[in-house]
Amino acid sequence: MRVSIAVAALLFTVSCGNSDSPTTPPAGSNKTYDVFALSSAFSPNILQITPGDTIRFTIVPASNGEGHDVTFDAKAGAPENIKVTLNGVFNRVFTTRGSFHYNCFVHPGMSGDVVVQ
Repeated sequence: MRVSIAVAALLFTVSCGNSDSPTTPPAGSNKTYDVFALSSAFSPNILQITPGDTIRFTIVPASNGEGHDVTFDAKAGAPENIKVTLNGVFNRVFTTRGSFHYNCFVHPGMSGDVVVQ
């Protein structure tokens, strides 16, 4: 009985692979995450995602009626910026690993980060 449990554990470990090795998600497994531009903050303001995932930015007017923008720091792999708008939904796909910081320049201090691992 003990031998069969040990063999089963070994087979399970071999079939699952080493958890420390990098893996690529299977095709079609990419996820979409929501970020909302509300008043003077992005919510959530930090997201950890995997390559190929999408961030859906939903922009609504601030309490003072102003719009928002989403401007990424100039960095290889950063997605296209979103110009100032009052209302809208904008998808951005992240294909490059790294950390991508963004700001709303209409509202100083309003910022966020996307970490692609």
